[in-house]
Amino acid sequence: MVISARTMSTNVHEIIARWLNFIQFWLFPSVCIVCKTAGQPDIDLCACCRSALPQTENPCPGCALPLPPGITPGSSYGACLSGRKVICRTFAPFTWEEPVCGLVSQFKYRHKFQNARVLCELLLEQLHEAYSAHELPELLIPVPLHASRLRERGFNQALMLARQLGKDLDLPVNTNLVRRVRHTPPQQGLGARERRRNLNGAFALWGPIPETVKSVAIIDDVCTTMTTVRTLAKLLHRHARQPLDAHVWALARA
Repeated sequence: MVISARTMSTNVHEIIARWLNFIQFWLFPSVCIVCKTAGQPDIDLCACCRSALPQTENPCPGCALPLPPGITPGSSYGACLSGRKVICRTFAPFTWEEPVCGLVSQFKYRHKFQNARVLCELLLEQLHEAYSAHELPELLIPVPLHASRLRERGFNQALMLARQLGKDLDLPVNTNLVRRVRHTPPQQGLGARERRRNLNGAFALWGPIPETVKSVAIIDDVCTTMTTVRTLAKLLHRHARQPLDAHVWALARA
């Protein structure tokens, strides 16, 4: 008789999972994605490289940039203090330095998907801590790619991250709510004003925002000037039928 997964006891699942992890550890030992030496049992990073990943010290909760010395941790600063916030919280734990920038670039342009999985696991660890006293957003929205860019690259890096985050946090991912309807040149190398002009009319809402959703997280790989995520957040606010909290989650902040 074959026992279905639904009727199988939790203990049996745990025993099978432990044995599978044990077998995988010996057949496919962990390798650090940075230095290529032996990684830790639970992640493809060695302890030294893991501790050396550059993280933002005392980030502003609104934009994830480091706060000036002497500012109380958790305080908003500068532009994040003024007016109604388009984005209520930005979480991007790593700074855009080596090896993080190299790992993300390899993921995007050389299909090193293992880099994304490892960095996303670290992001998840810190998200659990950061939101331990706060409710998680109810819906994840990856920054969309234009169809031509998607054909060129073959995948949407923000969507890959959103799916892993959604699976581990048990949150829905909406891939159709927002679409990129105008092809734009890459944002790299552009100033803030040029970036805003470049994204004018680039996104469109493709259906109503569910009335039950009061908070969303916009997912991207890296935030530079935050022009892209702010453009998306403004679009969502404009069409929401009720007040909406927009969060931003990314791997790194430049």
